[in-house]
Amino acid sequence: MLQSIAHICAALPRAGHFAGGWLLFCLAFVIGYDVVGRKFFNTGSTMLQELQWHLHGAAMLLGFGATYLKDAHVRVDLLRGSFPPRAKIWLEVLGIVLFLIPYLGFLFHFSIDYALRAWATGEGSVGGGGLPNRWIIKSFLAIGFALVILSALSILARCIDALRTGGKAPDTPFFPDP
Repeated sequence: MLQSIAHICAALPRAGHFAGGWLLFCLAFVIGYDVVGRKFFNTGSTMLQELQWHLHGAAMLLGFGATYLKDAHVRVDLLRGSFPPRAKIWLEVLGIVLFLIPYLGFLFHFSIDYALRAWATGEGSVGGGGLPNRWIIKSFLAIGFALVILSALSILARCIDALRTGGKAPDTPFFPDP
């Protein structure tokens, strides 16, 4: 049952990772269009430049959850590397329960308020000719934090299952790409 919970929780972060990849493809197109336009047609715009950083930010936030699932995140392993597998799992469980989920829950809560205030005030670009509806990009903060929380719950379920059954330690990716 814990494995099923882990896979369900991992589904949205993996979908976010996929969507983020497509946003990077769109970003490359927008950058190319902007560069060619500025170089040859004198058509540079603030809107295109803002769209670039919006696409980049959204893609990165969509990918953070999958990064944690793949164990590709930054980890300080000064002591952990020498721990036995079971101690590594316990350390992961304690880190998720005591630090990661409470911290991300705090960030998620305040990022929702941040996006809602931008929506309520009709916040747009500070520069003339920029993008309107700044709440859209600000909403990606909450989405990104939610995806990492789901990833943490997925890994937590895997760790608890590993502690119960003697399964795989968390120093290998839980959901490697097929």
